[in-house]
Amino acid sequence: MRADPAVSPESPRFSLTKYPLAKELLERLVMPALLLAATFFFGTAGFLLIGRGQWSFFDCAYMTSITLTTVGYGEVLIGMDSDSRLFAMVVMWVGMGVTLYGVSTITAFLVERNLGRILKERRMEKRIAALKNHIIVCGAGNIGYNVIKELHTTNHPCVVIDGNQDRLQWVLEHFEHLLFLHGDATEEEILIRAGIQRAAGIVATLSEDSHNLLITVQARFVNPQIKIVTRCNERNLEDKFFRAGANYIVNPAFIGGMRMASEMIRPHVVTFLDRMLRGKDQSIRVEEVTIGKNSPWAGASLAEVDIHGRTGLIPFALKHPDQEDFRYNPSTEEVLQPGTVMIVIGSPTQLAALRQFCSG
Repeated sequence: MRADPAVSPESPRFSLTKYPLAKELLERLVMPALLLAATFFFGTAGFLLIGRGQWSFFDCAYMTSITLTTVGYGEVLIGMDSDSRLFAMVVMWVGMGVTLYGVSTITAFLVERNLGRILKERRMEKRIAALKNHIIVCGAGNIGYNVIKELHTTNHPCVVIDGNQDRLQWVLEHFEHLLFLHGDATEEEILIRAGIQRAAGIVATLSEDSHNLLITVQARFVNPQIKIVTRCNERNLEDKFFRAGANYIVNPAFIGGMRMASEMIRPHVVTFLDRMLRGKDQSIRVEEVTIGKNSPWAGASLAEVDIHGRTGLIPFALKHPDQEDFRYNPSTEEVLQPGTVMIVIGSPTQLAALRQFCSG
């Protein structure tokens, strides 16, 4: 599989594009800084010309500095006449105007950004409070980014939690309307703000196993019905994660190794699955659909419901609620039960029709 061309949010390369606040502040300060520098050189040159050589460049620069800053110290250049005093008054007023302009520019920037940030956070929390059956993603690093990307591609609502503001900003550049919270995902308070009581699932992608374990414990305690998918780097800790309440555990090193071996020995299968799961063509996807309690198909066989005739789909795997393993290429005599999971490949329209039949 080809590497994602996007630059990693953890890349060591520094660029102001990653820090829009700093970039905007520098842009706003350019004009006041240029005006101040121009006023300083104007005052220094003016005193040099008016003094006709009786004052040194340093004395003129010093006089300009104490005039612009209104410090004064009660000092004046020796031999100052009415012309030089009039010029000093001009420098004072011009300098005061430039200073006030610079201060107002910085103040306006800070007020606008803080007020805008506060209003944005309030709007964000209102939108999060209205969510239901969404997915919470803890961590916006390399793994978290790919989780967010797939959820966004498949139109699953999600809320992202990360303690690194720069990383959040980087993710927002790729997903403009993403809902997010800046904070520590291991804290119960921020999980509640993310709507964990109403969430359908939570994905813990932090780099530390201890942090993901804590998220798992808290998520299971607050919402006993939530589906928990967590990252686990050490395979000897998998049992602890399951005991803590995790439904699924993903070991990046193990998955990566299996993927590399599969690329070597069964490349076409890997390519097929990639296109189904992560291909740019969103018209076809591998999906799972569960038979609901009120579904008209509950208790009927595959031959009786005629899934292909009604939806154009053919289930290639089934998993009944009382079984651990999937049944691949099920026969038409297989009976569907409430809770039976079907794996199919199809378009969004076909999948929507199938879900309608399955939910009843």
